[in-house]
Amino acid sequence: MKKFILNILILIGIAGIGVLAAWFVRNCVGKDVATPEETVRAFYSSLFDGKWDEAEDLCVPSEGMRSYCLKFRQCWENFHRTDSSLLSDAAKILSDSEMVLSGGQQGGKLFTASFTITTGSGASKTKNVELVKEEGEWLINRITAAE
Repeated sequence: MKKFILNILILIGIAGIGVLAAWFVRNCVGKDVATPEETVRAFYSSLFDGKWDEAEDLCVPSEGMRSYCLKFRQCWENFHRTDSSLLSDAAKILSDSEMVLSGGQQGGKLFTASFTITTGSGASKTKNVELVKEEGEWLINRITAAE
């Protein structure tokens, strides 16, 4: 009987180690890190979908980025109140648009590039974007008008 209980305890211990190893691989080793381009795309997609917390999570918590997100949110909410179909059309156009990060330059934990959104009709808008790498993730630090 003691041998049976000992065998059960050994099996439980092995199962526990297996679960711990799986958790470690899932949370530490297998974690995908978004590229700067994926981060910028996710940021703008979150803004156009009205997912403010998701957008802010992709930014450095600075006054400049809070202000950028707030201005975008105010415009978004104004469109939503006055003509939600216009907002819906704009979100559809964005989701069908080509988004390209070009001229990227990385220096340590800093990445700068131009980000261009081009619609199917050929209209385009370019912004300069600066990202910093914090705790292994790219975060948007600054967005300015392209010259």
